[in-house]
Amino acid sequence: VGWLGAVAAATGFALVASLTAGQSLRTGAFAVLAVAAVTLHAAPLLRVVRSGGPGGVGRAGTWALEAAAQAVALLALLLTGGSLRHAAAVCVLWGVAVAVRVLRRSESPGGRRVLAAVAAGSELVGGWLVLAARGVVVLEAYTLPAAALALGAGLLALRRRPGLTSWLTLGPALGAAFLPSLVSVLVSGEPQPWRRLALGAAAVAVVLGGAARRWQAPVVLGSATLVPLALHELARGWDLLPRWLFLGVGGLLLIGLAATYERRRRDLVRLREAVARLG
Repeated sequence: VGWLGAVAAATGFALVASLTAGQSLRTGAFAVLAVAAVTLHAAPLLRVVRSGGPGGVGRAGTWALEAAAQAVALLALLLTGGSLRHAAAVCVLWGVAVAVRVLRRSESPGGRRVLAAVAAGSELVGGWLVLAARGVVVLEAYTLPAAALALGAGLLALRRRPGLTSWLTLGPALGAAFLPSLVSVLVSGEPQPWRRLALGAAAVAVVLGGAARRWQAPVVLGSATLVPLALHELARGWDLLPRWLFLGVGGLLLIGLAATYERRRRDLVRLREAVARLG
């Protein structure tokens, strides 16, 4: 309780001192962030694992101080007052401070994973805010960094724990990469030729890579992206090609399916079984 009170007092002092010096709240946010960084790095030094000596804190006290550091950092973000540039700077600096804490040798594996997630999330939000401040409106500029971050974490988890399924490790990253772009292609009335081409090429690459590594999530999600994208391309080409061409191709396909119905049905069953065997 004493250490938490000290953190609260230091936070108030940093803010009041900045305002007394004639600085704005946005500038005072960095002084508050400095208090959060000091608290975050001082918490492990105050831990006394045995029974808690004079001036020391136990594990629960350390967790409370770390939570207080995160709360003070959030307060610093709120003090930026809607300024995207100041908010981005706070997020980036806080991500660096947390990342430095991850490098401590005595950090537990569980605590290191949590801190790494906080650092990565803070840097990601900071990058988004920078893009928004610069007026960047390209959708993939926001979605692909998040997808790459999730993909890296998923691959690392899959490497350390081979028993995990590809849906848990790779599914969120692939969903973040494909779904926003696919929705934009299907809903938007603009042609977006380069987005359609890049999305299709990426989906094909993911399907092939997933099939080679025997991962179910990339195969299913890549295919689920390719099918509506292909139908969308057919719909766009409906007005560009003569109607008889579609009727002729459709008739030939129906004749071929009818002539080889039993074989196609067995192929479909084998395909379903093969997908089910993927990890």
